[in-house]
Amino acid sequence: MTMREEQTSRNLDRAFVGSVLSAAKSGKGAVLLYEGAAQTGKTWVLGEVLGLAADAGFATTRLGAGEHPAVAAAERAEPAVVAIDDVHRASPGFARELLAMVATGTRTVWVLARESGAGCPEVERLCQVLGGTRSELVPWTEDETAGYLADRLHAEPDLALTRLANTAGGNPALLEALVDGLSHEGFVEVGDGRARLAKPGLPESVLPAVLDRVLRLCGEQLARDALVELTRAALPAGDLPARDPRETMARATEAWCSGELSRGLRLAYRAISESGRLAVDERPAEVEIAAAVVLADASRFDECDTILATVRDRMRWTGQTRWEAPWSAAKARRLAKAGRLRDAVAVVNGHDSAELSSPELAVLALAALRDGDIAKSARYVRRCKLIEGDPAEYGSVVLQLAEAQYGHGHALSLFKEMYGTGRRLRELLVREPAMAALIVRVALCGDDLPTARWVCELIGELAEDDLPAFRAADLHARGLSRRDTGLLSQARLLYADSWSRARVVEDLADIASPRTANALQEALSLYSEAAAARDFARVRSRLRSVGVYDTYARFSGIPGATFRDLTDKQESIVRLVADGLTNHQIANQVFVTTHTVNFHLRKIFRKTGVNSRVELAALYKSWASSELPRSG
Repeated sequence: MTMREEQTSRNLDRAFVGSVLSAAKSGKGAVLLYEGAAQTGKTWVLGEVLGLAADAGFATTRLGAGEHPAVAAAERAEPAVVAIDDVHRASPGFARELLAMVATGTRTVWVLARESGAGCPEVERLCQVLGGTRSELVPWTEDETAGYLADRLHAEPDLALTRLANTAGGNPALLEALVDGLSHEGFVEVGDGRARLAKPGLPESVLPAVLDRVLRLCGEQLARDALVELTRAALPAGDLPARDPRETMARATEAWCSGELSRGLRLAYRAISESGRLAVDERPAEVEIAAAVVLADASRFDECDTILATVRDRMRWTGQTRWEAPWSAAKARRLAKAGRLRDAVAVVNGHDSAELSSPELAVLALAALRDGDIAKSARYVRRCKLIEGDPAEYGSVVLQLAEAQYGHGHALSLFKEMYGTGRRLRELLVREPAMAALIVRVALCGDDLPTARWVCELIGELAEDDLPAFRAADLHARGLSRRDTGLLSQARLLYADSWSRARVVEDLADIASPRTANALQEALSLYSEAAAARDFARVRSRLRSVGVYDTYARFSGIPGATFRDLTDKQESIVRLVADGLTNHQIANQVFVTTHTVNFHLRKIFRKTGVNSRVELAALYKSWASSELPRSG
């Protein structure tokens, strides 16, 4: 049996420890070395191993790195287990003597704990010699933290309690002290098989208990650092001043945009909790709206909706209007992220178009591009640049527009110009993770494998935080890069919106040639569901190129949205088509040539997703009778 190379203190490899203890009873000594970063529970593990040894009848001794190792092991007739904590603090002489003792082959089991990579050269040499019985300790996972809570409280923890426990960073000693304090002070309520926080905050009496517990287990500086992080990351408490919620939210946004997704989310939740302390005139809405944007980007749509509803209700009660524009921008972003682009456009159109922000203009640009109005999309992008908006807010539309206007080669060149550094690309992928697939696609078309690998690497790093949107984008990008239908199929299941699912299915059609028609049929249906007229028309054309003319999907985008995007001249032509006029008659009515009418009809067909005059007339009559509001 071999020792696991990586484990957590909660998931300790007890079977291996048991086998070592059994061998020691037969006269075969051993050394167990547990390494890990600070706050990963090394001290906790030593205690667990000593407990197992005591239960097995061993004499146990626990030493510090400054105590003489021979004291514990010399002249023992019975098997012994000696635990030495903080080996990285040992002197060179101590390390050399310890190495000599463990090499003697006595029945003693040595259990050592060391901070990874720390210590003098002699300590490093000792640890290299013990390489066969080394194991790296990592912090507890969120699942292990939740399991610990359930074991301690004999109930399933609720979301708020779990979030608070996760701020301990997987440090078992700090977590134990925290749970002890909350339980003893009545801050945890258990009933009906559920454990929940009974009130906000941390009781002041918990802080000394936490400090004392962690000081004893982890050392003074580590304890103080962990305690400060806990009280700042969880809830305001005790005599440690809490940060301003606006500062907390600024740190959350910075962490999120830089790719520290878990930390950004944690800080955003903390800012939401802290914002309740702000009076209305202290701008709690500023914090809440910024947090809602992070939650929308993380696909936490229900929580985002709850926060935005709270802000909206407060604006109504107080009569404040200063937050209407930021609120609308956040709402539009949330709707667009969920694939509800038309609803997002409706929110944006409710405001003065001259005062729109770059994120709102980006929504309009994307909607116009999906409708097939490339010129209109380009106008919105130019407005984003004129108001000097953050390129990360509209960069995804710029790249999609470049591909639509000039093809893969231009899009790839523009990408390299705009996103030549890892930081800038990471910011783009954090805002629009699905862009990873587009960049990989254009890179592969240009035989630029290094760029494709680079993008896959970055989106893979973001996907490590296990948020569905980033996992889907990672699977999609890697599936394209490797031409792996299995990965693409997984991405299809994870994407939350119809358009992204359609795009990955269309990519599947490019790879799975025997089933191309079936995949394209599915993509056509999904593009219809997403009201993406331009993409619908492209896929329908691809189907016809493989001999499929009778498609079961029909474009079902909101008719009002497509007809509202027509120019006045185009709408006049549509009305005349609906009235049954021929192209020649229409030309006479609107004072243009028949050639110009044909030109306008081709653009109208592309925008509305129809393919015949009969379909166009029926669609227009349906819209005209639906009494949908018109935009000017």
